Amino acid sequence: MTSDYYFHYVEDRGTTRFQCRWDRHPKTDAPRSHFHPPPGANGVEPSPLDDHHLDVLFSVLDWVAERVERFHDEPNRTD
Repeated sequence: MTSDYYFHYVEDRGTTRFQCRWDRHPKTDAPRSHFHPPPGANGVEPSPLDDHHLDVLFSVLDWVAERVERFHDEPNRTD
């Protein structure tokens, strides 16, 4: 087991795409644990997640749940 991970969150709204990614793997130009922020997952920054696999999983699930709540609370959403 390498303790590497890759979580990719994607929303497609017609022609608009919102995505981000949490990664842990060797990368020459970023920390081993890093985050590709929304809206395009293009950049890279140090990961805000802890090292333990359950902390990683539950942190990502909490983030997704909060994102879904915000989306459903938006008054002008189009879906």
